Amino acid sequence: MAKQDSQLLTINQDIPLFLQKFEDNFDPVHPENSDIPVIVLGCGEISTVISFNVPGFKTYAFKRLPLFFSEKEARHYCGLYREYNQQLSLLGIETPESDAWYVKGHNGLFVAYLAQERLDERSIGNNLLHSRTDKEIQLLFKQVVQSMVKLWDHNRKYPEQLLGLDSQISNWAIRDFDPEKPLYEQPGLYFIDTSTPMLRIRSEEQMNPLLFLQSAPKPLRWILKLFFLQEVMDRYYDFRLVAVDLLANLYKEQRPDLIPGLMNIVNTKGKEFLEGKRITEKEVKQYYKNDKLIWKLFLALRRADRFINSRVLGRRYEFTLPGKIKR
Repeated sequence: MAKQDSQLLTINQDIPLFLQKFEDNFDPVHPENSDIPVIVLGCGEISTVISFNVPGFKTYAFKRLPLFFSEKEARHYCGLYREYNQQLSLLGIETPESDAWYVKGHNGLFVAYLAQERLDERSIGNNLLHSRTDKEIQLLFKQVVQSMVKLWDHNRKYPEQLLGLDSQISNWAIRDFDPEKPLYEQPGLYFIDTSTPMLRIRSEEQMNPLLFLQSAPKPLRWILKLFFLQEVMDRYYDFRLVAVDLLANLYKEQRPDLIPGLMNIVNTKGKEFLEGKRITEKEVKQYYKNDKLIWKLFLALRRADRFINSRVLGRRYEFTLPGKIKR
């Protein structure tokens, strides 16, 4: 997103009105029925990534987060999102130009929309795993780990203001991507998933962790809060766990053959933050096995929750769920 485009997004008063009109008529279960033409680009645990097929919006991706019970909470989140992007940029971890708005949702909710330049899909890390040479992928991982080291070096120097990071490979993209050039001739990386603004100031999480639970079936939320929530949040501030997650993601992306070589890069480049204990293939495999089981179960429960609410009880279900995920 060019600088002038970002400024245009910021000052254009029509954008909140447009998003409000879209939200008023949007059916998350059947997004194809929207009055405003929309393309679903992806679905996360608490968000849906969409693009509007209308003039002026086609070059942007919007992330929809129907999470907030008050306007104050939505406003705070949007401010925190901007601050997180700024803090990463100050560390030399570049992010695409972006902005955030919130609108009134249904049944008392407020919905945040995060705008970001719509990137060439071929530039995104998980797609590069299937289109580039092993040597280029090694370079990509070196750059990712170098970015991680920058962040954890900051955390070590400033323990009262910690930043967290979800560093799985699909959250990285090549900046100003040219599909005709090898990666070693490309300008560098973008970190593209900043929708979970992980900032801890004097040990206090600035984002409300309970937002993570909004997409879970209500009967399960107290269990998740009691037994899993703190562990999930802590994971993104732990270099080792973030690095293991990055490597384990290669199973999901159908490239486990890359793990030995890329693990060596992580162990070498991230040595100072691994406390003298190298990551092993056994550790990565066990992590992935556990993670896969948890997310398969969680998605199955969400689908059951959607069926009960939308089909049986006739209630609005706020989240768009992904199709079958190959893991």
